Amino acid sequence: MSSETVLICGGAGYIGSALVFRLLKETDFKIKVFDNLSYGGDSIFSFFNFPERFEFVKGDVRTFDFDQLLKGVDYVVNLTALVGEPICKKFPKEAKEINFDSNIRLAKACEKNGIKRFVFTSTCSNYGLNETGEMIKEDGELQPISLYAETKVDSEKILINELPDLPCTVLRFATAYGMAARVRFDLLLHELIRDAWTKAKIYVFGAQSWRPMVHVDDIARGIMLVLSKSDSIKKKDVFNVGSNDQNFQKLQLAQMIAERFNVIIEETQSVKDPRNYKVNFDKVTNELGYKPIHSAKESIDQIADALESGLIDDRILHESVNVKQN
Repeated sequence: MSSETVLICGGAGYIGSALVFRLLKETDFKIKVFDNLSYGGDSIFSFFNFPERFEFVKGDVRTFDFDQLLKGVDYVVNLTALVGEPICKKFPKEAKEINFDSNIRLAKACEKNGIKRFVFTSTCSNYGLNETGEMIKEDGELQPISLYAETKVDSEKILINELPDLPCTVLRFATAYGMAARVRFDLLLHELIRDAWTKAKIYVFGAQSWRPMVHVDDIARGIMLVLSKSDSIKKKDVFNVGSNDQNFQKLQLAQMIAERFNVIIEETQSVKDPRNYKVNFDKVTNELGYKPIHSAKESIDQIADALESGLIDDRILHESVNVKQN
């Protein structure tokens, strides 16, 4: 095990930095991070304290020589993407090139180079708008209503139905939240917290809409679980990653935050994000033994404490986003 290497593409990002931390702390894997550092490299500075196990390569996923990058690599986790609809809408050409074209090019290179498992990080946003009210399983209808989700769905189809010699696990993550080395404040829970802190009021549109949630550290733990069970799981498979008891209506999240910050909630009318879906996570629990260890309430308290202590300041609040609003 100690000689095996995991390549994490996008390893300096929000999820990537949490994953690298977990892998270095709890496994014997050697870690190679590939990232273009579009959001800086602060999140991975401390990992250089593991010189025998950590390596960093800077590059652009659209142009890099993957055959060279994959030398000595056993497993690949691809987190590289323009994440979320705002940045994909702002840069649609780049979104397709990075999220789809480059992902498939990397997957083909992994198949060619005999990679033991390719882990593709996808999203529960693929389910889009579900009017049935039922909890959606992995074989449920995919209804992407954003360019971001479209790139993920299109990638999934090729990874699962083509590339027969590539062992591949697709992980559809619930909406992320929680503190990490590279924190983000353009995530649902964090946006509501930011409103509570900066405006003393929480603005909620689509208050009755459902959204599954999962802590960034639990995302990292899910990826680690797949890597640890790579020899025993199916060659190709798809898992929703989250927990049934963390399906929330947006108003429920707002109410938890409002109670912590002692602010009011204002429901607004908007169609900018009509997503509405509850997700079933039985498969990942039953087949992989996955169980999250964090809660939304816990993270609300942690972020509130960080704001009140001054650890998170206005600069972090407004700059820790994937795309800045004008």
